Amino acid sequence: MTRRGGRRGLVDVTMEGDEVVVTTRGWWAFLSLRRRIRLPREAVRSAHVSGDPTAEVPVTWRSGGTGTFMIRAGYWRGSGVRSWWCYRYGQPAVLIELTLTRLRAVVVMTDDDDATVDAIMSARQTA
Repeated sequence: MTRRGGRRGLVDVTMEGDEVVVTTRGWWAFLSLRRRIRLPREAVRSAHVSGDPTAEVPVTWRSGGTGTFMIRAGYWRGSGVRSWWCYRYGQPAVLIELTLTRLRAVVVMTDDDDATVDAIMSARQTA
């Protein structure tokens, strides 16, 4: 995906067969404790660009990853929901809602969030 407004994304999101593949970039693999996450396309309930994903996906504690006053990376839990993040606070991000039992949401920043959402939703339609 191309950069929007000069912002560098933290992950790349691609469609490989019947999976949505999220690949972290650089240090974000270390911070999130994951290099890649593979999500079945049929498990994607929805995807949209969120202006404030911290308000939409509640978290109370970290269950593997990094959290500071500027970033949230890795697995987090809150209100019975487990989520995975690669996110800088105060920025819009892609929120992928899932029907999986162990993972309910993925929040990531890409070069072009709108194009990423369009690609995920069009892949979901063909699943």
